[in-house]
Amino acid sequence: MNYASQKHFATVTWLRSMRAAVASVVVLICIFGQLQQLLAYDEAIRVSQVTVSLVREAELPARDAGTLFKIEIPEGHQVQKNDIVAVLENEEQSLNLKASELTLQVAALKADDQLSVQSATTHLRETQAAKTVKEVALKIAEAEAVSESAVSIASAETQLREHDLERAVNARSSFKGSISEAHIDRLKTAVEKGQLETQLAKEALAVQKMKPEAEQAALHQKIEEIARYQTLVDQEEKNRVIAGVNCQLQRNAVEMARLKLEQRNIRAPFDGFVAKLERNVGEWVELGAPVARIIDLKTLRAEGFLTAAEGSPDLVGREVEILIQSGGREIELNGRMTFVSQEVDPVNQKVRFWAEFDNSDLQVRPGMIASLVIQKY
Repeated sequence: MNYASQKHFATVTWLRSMRAAVASVVVLICIFGQLQQLLAYDEAIRVSQVTVSLVREAELPARDAGTLFKIEIPEGHQVQKNDIVAVLENEEQSLNLKASELTLQVAALKADDQLSVQSATTHLRETQAAKTVKEVALKIAEAEAVSESAVSIASAETQLREHDLERAVNARSSFKGSISEAHIDRLKTAVEKGQLETQLAKEALAVQKMKPEAEQAALHQKIEEIARYQTLVDQEEKNRVIAGVNCQLQRNAVEMARLKLEQRNIRAPFDGFVAKLERNVGEWVELGAPVARIIDLKTLRAEGFLTAAEGSPDLVGREVEILIQSGGREIELNGRMTFVSQEVDPVNQKVRFWAEFDNSDLQVRPGMIASLVIQKY
């Protein structure tokens, strides 16, 4: 191997060695970074300055326009959720609610009133019973109309009397003095009576033959009455349904009036304190204008910044210890990390975070400065 070849071989070998060394250094740097990050997660993180701030606050808007009538809870006082903080003038809404409630009472009485339906139903049943009676009467009349027995009996009796008269007259002719004139007259009278009875039976039969037609007409009248009362029953039932619907509409009207009245009340959305009143009694308040500001002091948070290396989202959930100097004494509170921003501030290369803590004893107030220690896992 000549000198040039030896030199080329040495150069290649050196380059390969350098590449391997660089790769080893890169691997070591990566491993060191990961180890540093793991060690950071295993270590407590101290933040020298954090600011105490509110978790919940709300401006209470007017849900209607009107004059502020009353302040129920003044500034600085505690409120419970749904407590009325302030009231807009509501006389008109109160009167509308009372009127709606009275109208509802009337509508409810009409909806519950069954007398009209019961009366129409009673008339219908009575007419149906009368129709049944007329049907029976029609059958009787039809049977009587075809029966000529009374005429036959009267005719037979008349014929018998005529035979008796004829025999008596013949006997008297054959045997003078055997039958008295008075007896003959009685027999004649009996025959005349029989003829009259026959005539009356025929006339009665003629009348009976007209009865079915009359009974049929009466039956049709009852059928029409049944149809009329059935229509009346249906109409009254519909009226009752309509009354029920109207009653429901009035219930809705009452709820609307109650809602309108309720909109004059300005209520607290959560437990807290009245931090500020934005309006005074007697002032006009526009719809949506703020009337009061409510803050919750029982749950606060400590806000601060971490370096980009420290501010991992994995910190969420870790316990924290918060130290606050107040009035010459140190207040120590425990909390939990609830937020770590995904963004890094381009100016200071830091990450915003906060931890929430319980302040039920109201030792801490928003705006205080504290220090914070994020505990190990």
